[in-house]
Amino acid sequence: MCKLSKMIRVSIIILAVALVVSSGQVSLFAAEVQHPDGWTKETHGDVDGNYTVVFPDNKVQRMDITISPENYRTMETDLNNLNMTSTQNPVYVPATIKFNNITWWNVGIRYKGQSTLFTPKMSGKHKFPFRLNFDKFEDQYPEIKNQKFYGFKELAFSNNWFDPSFVRDKVFSDMLRDGGIPAARSTFCRVYIDTGSGPVYWGLYTMTEDPADEMLKTQFPNSKGNLYKGETGAGADLATFNQQGFEKKTNEKANDWSDLQALVNKLNAPRTNAASWRAGLESVFDVNKFLRWLAINTAAVNVDTYGWVTKNYYLYQDLSNGGKMIYLPCDFNMSLNNNPFGMPMPGIPASLSLKEIGSNWPLIRFLMDDPVYNNIYHNEMQNAMSGCFNQTAITSRIRQLHELVRPYVVGSERESSNYSFLSYGETQFNQAVNDLVNHVSSRHTTVRDYLATVPITPIFKKGDINNDGQADALDYALLKKHLLNEAILSGDALKAADVDSSGSVDTLDMVMFKKYLMGQIPGF
Repeated sequence: MCKLSKMIRVSIIILAVALVVSSGQVSLFAAEVQHPDGWTKETHGDVDGNYTVVFPDNKVQRMDITISPENYRTMETDLNNLNMTSTQNPVYVPATIKFNNITWWNVGIRYKGQSTLFTPKMSGKHKFPFRLNFDKFEDQYPEIKNQKFYGFKELAFSNNWFDPSFVRDKVFSDMLRDGGIPAARSTFCRVYIDTGSGPVYWGLYTMTEDPADEMLKTQFPNSKGNLYKGETGAGADLATFNQQGFEKKTNEKANDWSDLQALVNKLNAPRTNAASWRAGLESVFDVNKFLRWLAINTAAVNVDTYGWVTKNYYLYQDLSNGGKMIYLPCDFNMSLNNNPFGMPMPGIPASLSLKEIGSNWPLIRFLMDDPVYNNIYHNEMQNAMSGCFNQTAITSRIRQLHELVRPYVVGSERESSNYSFLSYGETQFNQAVNDLVNHVSSRHTTVRDYLATVPITPIFKKGDINNDGQADALDYALLKKHLLNEAILSGDALKAADVDSSGSVDTLDMVMFKKYLMGQIPGF
């Protein structure tokens, strides 16, 4: 925390209350706050997130963090009082952030995570994952009210504890978005932290946006819905409704959980009439998006999520889609790995049929038991293999990102032993990327062989008017011709053209399709 003598402090014109006796009225002159030197609307103000600056795809960022010795001791003491099973979050303390020679003051910083935090701690490594909250201390320091980082309020820094390749988190999240699944953006960041003895390189981190922040604005037409984060505890398995299984991340003051409760009720309703059950579930939940995620996730392999743990996912009330809940996955550092824990474990990876997943995970089991949804799942898996999980494209991206981060892991600006999880240095780093590439190749063989044994009925997807497995400019052209009466769509093609699910094909479908092609929305 900067001392008052080291920065130009705020000039605050205290709220003046003038009582105008003659008129019997009260006049309030709003407080006028002068921010610290260097504060600009673009860099510190409450503006839309600047993804180009903060989350570049082909650049490694650098962030310098200064924590006073006193505040650092507070963080360490608090951490020593916690363990893997603790339910409370680590404590926030103020810190100074410098990025591109620009300073942010009194930013909240705290450690985060469970196994990624406490396992390194027990092994004597100090590369801890953490979070930044840029206006956490605005009540204590009103000069930073609504302070943002190029429009972002919070950022999360993952330490790649389970990933010696360093690229899994970003590769997997990018792949999901390419497949039309909303997922937080991430980038790589070198982190230097000064706790009183000068800056120390804590290593290369994966920096990720908070789903409750700018992500909802950029990946959904309406960002005002309820967002729930799955937590460790009863309720997050969706077998029963229990608020303790979730943390409400938006609209917290409104104690309205009816949307989540409706999802749980519809999901667990009697399934004797399958069509009625599907209609009920689809009225409150984006089933197709979930099945698409499930197919991609199972094909590529990620078990640190729903179906194995009651965390690492969100549910969002998409008001632009009739208030239906949509499943948002997160935290992918253990993805693309048949053996994420370093030893064989039962049920990992999951079978492609998911037959072993029990009814204690109803969002998977009940959907996979339904023939209609089972067929959609297999169609989505088939599409993913030539689409977002295309072997050539994914392999190329893995190697490209691996070389991008190499200098800051094992190269000239490498991590030091106290802040590195690579027991065998560059050898382990190189082997990790080869293992990752081999995993992608192996999964393609496994999935191809599996799909050859499964009867799959082709289906038209929203936007895929020509039924070639993807919604693109060719489909947009067909939609336009239909509206201009230059071509007549019918049957499944007409259903696919109704991208806004309004029951009719009109210019609103063209508007939504255009937004999709421009990347303004993740899908239909």
